[in-house]
Amino acid sequence: MRKLIRLLSIGAVLALAACSPAPTAVQPTAPPTVEPTVAVIEMPTAPVSMPYPAPGSADQSPGQPTVAPISGYPAPGQPTPEPTSEINESTMKAMSELARQKLAEELEISVDQIQVVSADPTYWSDTSLGCPQPGMTYPQVITPGYRVTLVVGSTLYTYHTDTKQTVVRCEL
Repeated sequence: MRKLIRLLSIGAVLALAACSPAPTAVQPTAPPTVEPTVAVIEMPTAPVSMPYPAPGSADQSPGQPTVAPISGYPAPGQPTPEPTSEINESTMKAMSELARQKLAEELEISVDQIQVVSADPTYWSDTSLGCPQPGMTYPQVITPGYRVTLVVGSTLYTYHTDTKQTVVRCEL
């Protein structure tokens, strides 16, 4: 009898299990979306059409910051720097001559075959003189110098220089 009751109990449990709904997979729900709050802070700006006046000029409005130019760097709007003790005609001629000599050595020709097309004063942003070499690091120092363009026959060559002795052929 006990056996019969056990069998009936097991049968009842199985029958009830078969009649119950199948379990479903619970889909995870995404966390509620919270929009971040953004605070907008308005910063005062100078009008674009009105550049900062030169330090000490009469055009400077009260409350406007005094902006000093970076020493040795051309002011905005000036394509070439004003002559300084480092940037002058005699230095320009000397550096152009060094560029001619270097090109003559590279091409194994006479310096007389090389003409100077232009020598423009400029300020380089670092000591690479605008021609950085891969794998090299350069001090980030404003470096005055020249962009010298030379011609041999119909071929132009560009050299970048400092105002001392450095002359670098720069293939742009």
